Amino acid sequence: MLIKYIWLTSLLLILDVNISEAQEPLKMGKLGSAALTEVSGIIPSYYNSKNFWVHNDSGDHSAIYAINNEAQLVATVELEGIRLVDTEDNAALQIDGTPYLLLADMGNNLRKRDTLSLFLFKEPILEPGRDNYRVPSDQIKEIKFRYKDKRRDAEALFVDPIDNTVYIISKRDFKSTVFRLPFSTFLTEDVKELEPKMQLPFTFVTAADIRHDGRFILIKNLTSVFLWERNNEQDLVSALKGAFQNIPYKIEPQGEAICFDRNDRFFYTISERPFGLDAYLYKYDY
Repeated sequence: MLIKYIWLTSLLLILDVNISEAQEPLKMGKLGSAALTEVSGIIPSYYNSKNFWVHNDSGDHSAIYAINNEAQLVATVELEGIRLVDTEDNAALQIDGTPYLLLADMGNNLRKRDTLSLFLFKEPILEPGRDNYRVPSDQIKEIKFRYKDKRRDAEALFVDPIDNTVYIISKRDFKSTVFRLPFSTFLTEDVKELEPKMQLPFTFVTAADIRHDGRFILIKNLTSVFLWERNNEQDLVSALKGAFQNIPYKIEPQGEAICFDRNDRFFYTISERPFGLDAYLYKYDY
C-alpha cells in the first residue's frame, strides 16, 4: 500500500492534465467503518434515496456494502459462491423494471489476468433493523470478458440507461480507451471480446457514471472530473467524442468512486483510505 500510494501521489505531479480550481464540496460525512478501507465504487440505491452501494478494492471478501448519506455503514451483503480478485467499480441498471447491480472485477494492475468478470444480481432490499444479508450464488450471473488486442487494467464502468449497454474505460493506457459490451450478450455464456471504440484525451481514469436519463456522463481521474452533455439523438460514443467540461474537484487521498445521486441533482465522490487517512462522502453541484 505504501509503494502504491507514493507512486500515485507522484503521478499527480507529472500527469499532463488541466487541474481546475476546486469548488468546495459539501462534506456529507466521514467514512468510519473499519470494513471500508478501499472504497473504489459507489452507486445510489434505487430503493432508498439516502443510501449508496459501495465496495472495496482488492483484498476484500466477496461483499457489497450500503452506506447512508452521512457515510455510515448501514448493511453488509455477502455474495455467495464467487471470488472477487480486484473489484474496481459498480453500476446500476433495470431489467424488465427490476433494479439490478453490476459489480466489476476488472482490476488488472500487472496485466496478469486475461479473462475478467462482471457480476449481475438484483439490488437487495434492506429492512429496518437488519444489517446483514446474502445473495445466493444461483442469483448471481457472471459475465466474462477479455480485451481483443491486449490485456488492460480498468477501474471505470457505467451502464447506458437507454439500452443497458455497458461501457468500460481503461486506466493505464496513454489515452484511456473506451469499450462497449451490449446487453444482448449477457444472455450467452461465452467469454466476450471487447474492441476499442475510442480514446479519451486524458489518462488514468478511475471512475465514471451516467445520469439516470442518459443525458450527462461523468468521468474522473486522480486529479479531475469531466462532464459531457449528450443530446437525444447521440449514441454514447459520439457524445464522448464531443466537447466536455472540466468540473472543479477537491482532490482526495485516492479518489476512485463517483456517481450521480438518485434524483440527478448532484454528484458524489468518495475515496479509499491509504495510510488510514480520512475519507469523506462529498456532494457536488454540476
